[in-house]
Amino acid sequence: MARQLLFLLTALLMVTGLVVLTWSFHNLELTDRPEWMNWQTLLWPLLVLGITDSARWWRARRAGLVVRPDWTRLVIHGFPSALITLLPAGAFTNLFGPQVALSLLDFPTAKVMAAFWFAATVTAAWEAV
Repeated sequence: MARQLLFLLTALLMVTGLVVLTWSFHNLELTDRPEWMNWQTLLWPLLVLGITDSARWWRARRAGLVVRPDWTRLVIHGFPSALITLLPAGAFTNLFGPQVALSLLDFPTAKVMAAFWFAATVTAAWEAV
């Protein structure tokens, strides 16, 4: 139970970090990006970090270990980061209003950071047991 709470708290901390780091960009205009660009933003870091960690997974499998995903981490960290990345610009502003700090998650800086958060979560979620 403590592990799940830790994952939940770190996910909330990551969202808070995204808001804080993009605070200085709140006066910039939002631009609509095509949907394929949102997917590329999500998939490129995942591909790169996945390739990087594939050697670690391969060594673990060759040593006779089983590599399995940590579903708690994937759900609690992976889902919000993918959601932040893939929602179109303006979604958080429409949902929470322009005066709420969570509306800063619409900015491209937050979306790129969330994409890296997603990639790091997915690659780190694979455990050798």
